[in-house]
Amino acid sequence: MVWTSLRRRRFGIIGLDWAGQAVRLVQLDHAGHEVLRVAEHRLTPGSNGSTFQEGHWQDCVRVLRRMWREGGFVGRDVCVGLQPGEIFLQNIRLPQEVPDVDAAVCQEMASRLPLPLEQVEMRYIVVGSIRQGEAQRQEVIVFSCRREVIERKLALVEEAGLRCQGIDVHPAALLRCYRAQLRREADRTHPLALVSIHENGTLLVVATHDQPLFVKALDLAPRHFDEAVSRALGLSLEEAASLRRHHGDRRQEGRDPELVAAIHQALLGPLGRLAAEMTMCLRYCSVTFRNQAAREVILSGVEATPEHAELFAQDLGIPVRCGNPFLPFRHSVKGEVLGRWDIGVGLALWEAA
Repeated sequence: MVWTSLRRRRFGIIGLDWAGQAVRLVQLDHAGHEVLRVAEHRLTPGSNGSTFQEGHWQDCVRVLRRMWREGGFVGRDVCVGLQPGEIFLQNIRLPQEVPDVDAAVCQEMASRLPLPLEQVEMRYIVVGSIRQGEAQRQEVIVFSCRREVIERKLALVEEAGLRCQGIDVHPAALLRCYRAQLRREADRTHPLALVSIHENGTLLVVATHDQPLFVKALDLAPRHFDEAVSRALGLSLEEAASLRRHHGDRRQEGRDPELVAAIHQALLGPLGRLAAEMTMCLRYCSVTFRNQAAREVILSGVEATPEHAELFAQDLGIPVRCGNPFLPFRHSVKGEVLGRWDIGVGLALWEAA
């Protein structure tokens, strides 16, 4: 359990990021300028923060109550995130001149979703006009979620004594987190690629300052890195995960050079696969949205390390830097791999959106 206590002022909403085996809470001041509280808790193996299985329901409730109480959070209002595994993410293209966009999106999604429209909540973003062959089309990103998933999240939050004021998808929270850092004119006019590796997978968002252009969830998570190290070094999965975690916590001068090389070699496979996926996504964006090629990548999430950023930069051929979600705020949080707080910060900024 990690607790960080910071100075209290006027308080904002609490961002609740439940990502697989980790729960993170972030609270900013009401103006969104200062970090007030952050808390992190790792669940016991087998807990499922995505589906809230019956066997772990009360454990989840107790975790949230304890984090709120011992973390010293002010108020009970939260914004809850929907992670990629809980949403159906689709890119669709509509005619340029469509009289009713809502009806057109529903009609298109009715044949794509694995369940009836009546059982889902659906939101969409019209990205803009693109050329498909000789015709102009509207590119639309659609987010859908089972109502059952939302209802269970609301019930859990309520049972924990908290009030859910908002629900947002992780891609929106990720963009909101880093949008506050885009102050240069070039940042506002040229697309930026955000890559967030979290416990349940990787999220890639290509966006301008205030508009997402492309969103994709990739099936590559820290467990794939642990599996690669496990195979290469002949360790159990738990031993490999522990080795990577504790090895990454050490200062550079305190690391065993041979172990560094062995881990680096083992990770080339999964990191190379992720780089290849990123390359295809960035190429799609540059072709689809002409003159909209990303010039930089921000690497975020639990695997946002300088070593990984360097490898990605070599493969992608553009600058890649590790993100710090707390960079714009006073009383910033200290520690390793600050990128893991990205979704929580974005959810905490929900009221300011």
